Amino acid sequence: MGASEHGQFNPISKCRFPASANPFLDRRLLLARRNGVFSCRRRARIIGYLKMQMLDLEKRLCKSFCNGITVNAVATGYAISSFFEGSSGDRIGFYLSQNADGFVIEDDGSYLSELIAKDIRIDDGMRGQLLDAILLQANAYWDRDTYEIRTPNFSGEQIERRVTEFLSSMIRIRDLELLTRNAVKSTFREDAIRAIKRAFDGNAEFEENAAASTEFSEFPSDLIILPHSNINNAKTGAVYFVNSNDKLNEALLLQFEVSGGNADQIGVVALIEEPKM
Repeated sequence: MGASEHGQFNPISKCRFPASANPFLDRRLLLARRNGVFSCRRRARIIGYLKMQMLDLEKRLCKSFCNGITVNAVATGYAISSFFEGSSGDRIGFYLSQNADGFVIEDDGSYLSELIAKDIRIDDGMRGQLLDAILLQANAYWDRDTYEIRTPNFSGEQIERRVTEFLSSMIRIRDLELLTRNAVKSTFREDAIRAIKRAFDGNAEFEENAAASTEFSEFPSDLIILPHSNINNAKTGAVYFVNSNDKLNEALLLQFEVSGGNADQIGVVALIEEPKM
């Protein structure tokens, strides 16, 4: 006989046992039933004990989480602080305020301002896309002028959900400082290109993944800099963003070819990401 709508039938102990809401527990009990280990009474005692353990753990987690949240009245509404901390050791917090159109959640703008001060770009590139995607999931955005993170207006019935979503996003965006090495390597190219273009201030054209000239078509560079004709004695720049020995060898090969007679027209530059290479 198979399982019925009232539970699962054990052909060994000849009793029915209601399926629990815990898949892991169901698998444990199914294995025990197949081996004929438990009687119905013993099985009931075990499931009762495990349910008590789960309820106790749930209460302990809820208590720990709730005790870590503090809410204080301030002039603009409420200051909410969590037990989660940023890299500085400060607790992650934000404000809930009310206006004529509903409620708004926002931080004080200090975190994104700190990233900007560290020259961590958040307005474009990979970090910018990650920041926008995280905030979008929390129905939030960041102000480009004040660097404050905030939500649009919402109704009072949504406060609990919106506060939880906002706190989640505030925790997740801390990872912008802790990108994995591979992710940082991918931003190295973006950051370098941005800095080079800013340094030329509109006095050059740029081509990515191109050769310095048709003569060196077998040696494509990561970035080609073509200075405007109004810049005297300017060379075409072939830039390599080096984060491996192979990439460094590419730059050295082009330098060797250029030194054969085009050194006055083309300059080869290797920007090395890792100083210890």
